[in-house]
Amino acid sequence: MPSNPGFLRTLLRRPSRTTVFTATATALSLLGDQALYALLPLYFQEIGLLPIQVGILLSANRWIRLFTNHLAERMMGQYPAHLMLAASLALGALLTAVYSFVSSFLILLVARCLWGLCWSFIRHISVMGVASTSEPRDLGQMMGFYNGISRIGSVVGIVLGGILFDVFGFTTTMVVFCLCSFVAIPFALSSGIQSAGAHHTQWKDNRSRSTHLALLTCGFCIGSVGPGLLMSTLGFILLGRYGHEVDFFGIVIGIATLNGLLLGCRWILDTLGAPIYGALMDRAGLHIGAPLCFFLGLSVMLLLSMSNSLAALAVGIIVFFMCGTALATVVSAEASRLGSRLYARYATASDLGAAFGPVIGWTGYELLDIPDLAFILGAFLYTIGLLAAVNAFKRGSITFHRE
Repeated sequence: MPSNPGFLRTLLRRPSRTTVFTATATALSLLGDQALYALLPLYFQEIGLLPIQVGILLSANRWIRLFTNHLAERMMGQYPAHLMLAASLALGALLTAVYSFVSSFLILLVARCLWGLCWSFIRHISVMGVASTSEPRDLGQMMGFYNGISRIGSVVGIVLGGILFDVFGFTTTMVVFCLCSFVAIPFALSSGIQSAGAHHTQWKDNRSRSTHLALLTCGFCIGSVGPGLLMSTLGFILLGRYGHEVDFFGIVIGIATLNGLLLGCRWILDTLGAPIYGALMDRAGLHIGAPLCFFLGLSVMLLLSMSNSLAALAVGIIVFFMCGTALATVVSAEASRLGSRLYARYATASDLGAAFGPVIGWTGYELLDIPDLAFILGAFLYTIGLLAAVNAFKRGSITFHRE
């Protein structure tokens, strides 16, 4: 990728007010949720939870979104979008406070399901706001800005959450993030998304039902391999290959630290790289960029399954995350370009993949004694994604206009 600042200034356009404000609100809303993923596995015994209950709590918000994504799509056209976004952000902030003071598994489960409901509305309203206020030729880039800014909330929630937990404890950490999340509400109310939500945009295209199905298949494959399969099994793979400590470029570090560093690259690439990948995809065209990223991703998975080199694994994981970030950015942009209903279906397909990815991977390890099974399964799923992308993003297969 060219690193010339002049090239980047030419490539990137200034994000709109709606994009920046909705992304900032989303980032603030994610603080408590992401901190919970990092801290609950360390704190669950103190509040009397069982390990299986931790797994249920951390996945419940994804399963409920399979239903609530479509509720958000239907309600967006009936009520002011900025008010629904503000209400979802407020409820999400209050749920972070619930995590602080409640130890009952059933109440926590209800809270996690309600957060899934909130996230469906936050994501859907924000993404459709970005789509309706962006020029079609720049939509991939604008969605990249939205994803990049909003993922800062994930990084801060995990990193700052861990620091605050060590210094002040779980309850204080969640209270702090609850208060920070309330700051998202003014951003939602000032984003200009009210007019964006009320503006009627009709997309006319010559795509068949099978082509739309191919787009949803892409979403499932993207969600199942990166956020689902690889994120949940990488630590197990590293432990099986290298033991509890590794010599990482001359420095001896624990395997948990290495796993955290590699997984953290995903959030960094989301934050810094998404706008650039989106802009490059806008220029190259989805008919070239999306199949190319799927092909490169599956090639990396196959190479990782055949090589035990730690350096090759580190580089390969980073390259794969780059492909995944680019795909998630531009395919979600294309789904939003085609309308609110299709985006809701795409989001559900991606959520379904993210929920099933860990199940697919760990069930495979339970049944088959293949150490690198996750890489093989990832390559297989990305092969399906490649075939779907070739069908979904044919040159000249889509025409659209606003009314």
